[in-house]
Amino acid sequence: MKSFFTPHQEKLLNKLNIHNWFDLLLHLPVRYEDRTKITNIKELKDNTFSQVLGKVTNVEIIFRGKRNLVVQIEDAYGDQISLRYINFYPNQKAQFEIGKYVLASGNIKKNLISCQIIHPETIVFKTQEVVLPENLTPIYSVTSGLGQKNIYRLINKALDFASSKKLLNFEILNQKSKTDGFNLIDSLCAIHRPSKDSDLQKLNNFSTIFHQHIKYAELLSQQLYLKLSKDEFKNQKSKILNLNNNDLKDDIFNSLPFKLTESQEKVIHEIESDMTSGKAMHRLLQGDVGSGKTIVAVIVSTLILNNKYQVAFMAPTEILANQHFKKIKELFLSTDVRTELLTGSIKGKKRDEIINDIESGKIHYVIGTHALFQDSIKFKKLGLCIIDEQHRFGVKQRLDLMSKGKTDGYQPHLLMMSATPIPRTLSMSYFADLEVSTLSELPKGRVPVVTKLVRDSRRKELMNILKYELENGNQIYWVCPLVEESEKLALSNTVNTYEEFVDFIPKEMVGLIHGRMKDQEKDEVMSNFLEKKIKLLVATTVIEVGVDVPNASFIVIEHAERMGLSQLHQLRGRVGRGAKKSVCILIFKENLSELAKERLKIIYENQDGFLIAENDLKIRGPGEMIGTRQSGIPGLRIANLVEDADLVKEVSDYSEVAIKANKLAAQRFVEIWFQDKNYLRI
Repeated sequence: MKSFFTPHQEKLLNKLNIHNWFDLLLHLPVRYEDRTKITNIKELKDNTFSQVLGKVTNVEIIFRGKRNLVVQIEDAYGDQISLRYINFYPNQKAQFEIGKYVLASGNIKKNLISCQIIHPETIVFKTQEVVLPENLTPIYSVTSGLGQKNIYRLINKALDFASSKKLLNFEILNQKSKTDGFNLIDSLCAIHRPSKDSDLQKLNNFSTIFHQHIKYAELLSQQLYLKLSKDEFKNQKSKILNLNNNDLKDDIFNSLPFKLTESQEKVIHEIESDMTSGKAMHRLLQGDVGSGKTIVAVIVSTLILNNKYQVAFMAPTEILANQHFKKIKELFLSTDVRTELLTGSIKGKKRDEIINDIESGKIHYVIGTHALFQDSIKFKKLGLCIIDEQHRFGVKQRLDLMSKGKTDGYQPHLLMMSATPIPRTLSMSYFADLEVSTLSELPKGRVPVVTKLVRDSRRKELMNILKYELENGNQIYWVCPLVEESEKLALSNTVNTYEEFVDFIPKEMVGLIHGRMKDQEKDEVMSNFLEKKIKLLVATTVIEVGVDVPNASFIVIEHAERMGLSQLHQLRGRVGRGAKKSVCILIFKENLSELAKERLKIIYENQDGFLIAENDLKIRGPGEMIGTRQSGIPGLRIANLVEDADLVKEVSDYSEVAIKANKLAAQRFVEIWFQDKNYLRI
């Protein structure tokens, strides 16, 4: 509602992700202060927020490295406290006249000699008769140009508006005991306007019944959003596929030099059940590094191909798409299935020929990058979209690809794959719109990667040891966190490390790869590494998701103490792809924090990606773990998936009941919560 803000206010509020009256209501206080009472100076305690009233007895500017304004005030009992301003305006001194009364609030700094408040909030009075607020004072996150008073005034305006219009009284929420009879506006009023009798500790811990109510409502809105989306997906028809007489599947099975795991066989059955149901599949296939997701994707593709439909396999980088293409083409070599690669670097006559053959149906299986969802690409009969490393693509890109296969009201199937194990609470919250299949075991015979911890003081020694490994035919990744030196962070960087190696290893043996390079340059370096032309690859974390290099048996990760557990596990998964015994060496700085020690201990002792992901979620939280997830899925502003894990489960269960009981009420709740009537993604 634009009338709530002036254009200037609107610009400032947008910086706080506030765009309407409802966003204002959900901009909850970060903490609270008790300004309803005055504390005698003698009773003040160190490092606590307090409010004092006293008469000005002295005002002076003193020098302590720089100019300080110090105001001395004395209360009715003769006790004194200093108000110190390290940064002050020239006219600030003038307001503190001797004999006037000052109401000052702030954090108390007290020792045996002195008692002071640094940069207090003050109100100056002529008499000691002051009017104190009736409620506790909420403190909000603000932005330059929009202070506490202004944002509090706007939030109160929004509260009055919602109350007068009787908004936010949702039957879907009132059915739950969690609300204790309060509707949403009651809870928001209690949070923004807490009475002086409220439990200050619970308010500051966000653990009041009112905070629980808002968290519950937010989690419910997200669950309903995703489950209503899922219902829409379920209503999308897909051609009923015939599961029988699949000679292609038999050919693939017969050509494999290994036996599938029970987990792979179970997942294949789940996917085939989806694809023969007559409803469009929307499934996420997750599995640890090396769990065999790609071969599962190829095997289920045979059902599509056997029914004379096309398959599109999308990867985030050209080199990864090229690797998938080589593997898939080899698997179908003895069949009539024609596979092709389509990436941005394929141009001219070759590109035109591929595009025409996709449209005519001559190409059955196309592997590519984002080039696949460009307007010029048209499929004859697209039956399945496979998206590898799905978190690298946005919702729009995914839907653009799927829309190419929508014909006569029938939708292609969608299989998304992720090598980042997703903890259960995160999966319930962010992937409730999808069916999820999990590869829970690694293929038999796979040799676990040995993890070693090395102090930074032994870095030079380690470089010399690895020179011996290079001479014996091994290939090595050396991962640095930064591209170039930073004055703020004294971390090793790829450029300097590359130059260090070039000093004592032939230059042609050393490669360099980082995020600032063009895609074509990165692909060329990775190709040379894959073909063993480069023996040692100095890289940033861009190799976290990359090609399989079976001969790479060592990976060194510098400043491992600064990385998240899931990222360390993904990087470790770059080695151990072949028959060689592989080693991951984590270099860490001295004087580690307790948290850093805990992280390194977990990665050192564990190979299970799901267990590591659970710990990562507890330590870092969901936002950092999943990165910037595809646009279109509502995030959480108030609830926390770790601290409120019990609520996530409760809400997940209730959301299904709520939709069955009154789907219209569920849709209405989502529409108002997200201020968007077109909340469904399709």
